[in-house]
Amino acid sequence: MILAFVGSGGKTTLLKKMAAEYRARGKNVFVTTTTHMFIEEDTLLTDDADTIIRTLQDTGYAMAGIPEGIKIRALSKQTYERVCGHADVVLVEADGSRHMPLKYPGKGEPVIPPNADEILVVWGPHGLGKPAREACHRPELAVQCLGIREETVITREHVRKLIREGYLLPLQKQYPHRKITVYPPL
Repeated sequence: MILAFVGSGGKTTLLKKMAAEYRARGKNVFVTTTTHMFIEEDTLLTDDADTIIRTLQDTGYAMAGIPEGIKIRALSKQTYERVCGHADVVLVEADGSRHMPLKYPGKGEPVIPPNADEILVVWGPHGLGKPAREACHRPELAVQCLGIREETVITREHVRKLIREGYLLPLQKQYPHRKITVYPPL
């Protein structure tokens, strides 16, 4: 099973929680990104499939990517595909939001891996009640989508529209046979 995490506000936290749950069930879990993620203590900073696979088989868990400053970036296609073949569950952070609770995606976002079975659209409830300029990554796109000003306080209805127009409708069109879930539910 391959899950792609997109959206904003809590993708990495949810990804880690799900990784721990799958590991507790005895599943081999592979974590990576198609964009960028912060390097964690146990992150493998390599594009070598054999190293990643060996760690996955030895420990039941591997988080890997190519180092780029304080973050990792996507593995090569060949490495990603090889490692996926050895994991029970693959969790992919497929979007960035610079720690903002809400987002309207830019052109070319999100970056869904072609083999994803499910897409999880994540948003941060802590963005509710804040002005759009403080709550949204790419505020210029968010306010354009919502027809509001950057000073406008974000409501649940705004979040619904951002997710529907920015993620659900485009993703359903591009990936009509993939399961798409919003978390937390609206």
